[in-house]
Amino acid sequence: MADLTIDKVFSSPLEKEIREKQPSKPLEDFRKILGQSIQDVNGLLQQADEDTRDVILGKKDVHQAMISIERAHLSLRLMIQVRNKVISAYEEIMRMQI
Repeated sequence: MADLTIDKVFSSPLEKEIREKQPSKPLEDFRKILGQSIQDVNGLLQQADEDTRDVILGKKDVHQAMISIERAHLSLRLMIQVRNKVISAYEEIMRMQI
């Protein structure tokens, strides 16, 4: 039981990729991670749209569509909060006196 850690249970593919390779270009890695995150959120939004259409056509259960819509909504809100934090950090760096 002692060898069971949270990292082993909840390890994400992104964390595994970061641990396996040493970042040679931090800006490129950040750009790649940010781009992948935007694509993931976009995919969730498109899936929510498809599920909504399927409910209207009677092909899908309302509960599954609502779960998909809420997942997309939460992901979008998280992305907006990350954007706000990045902008805030940039503004603080710009206020620094050299």
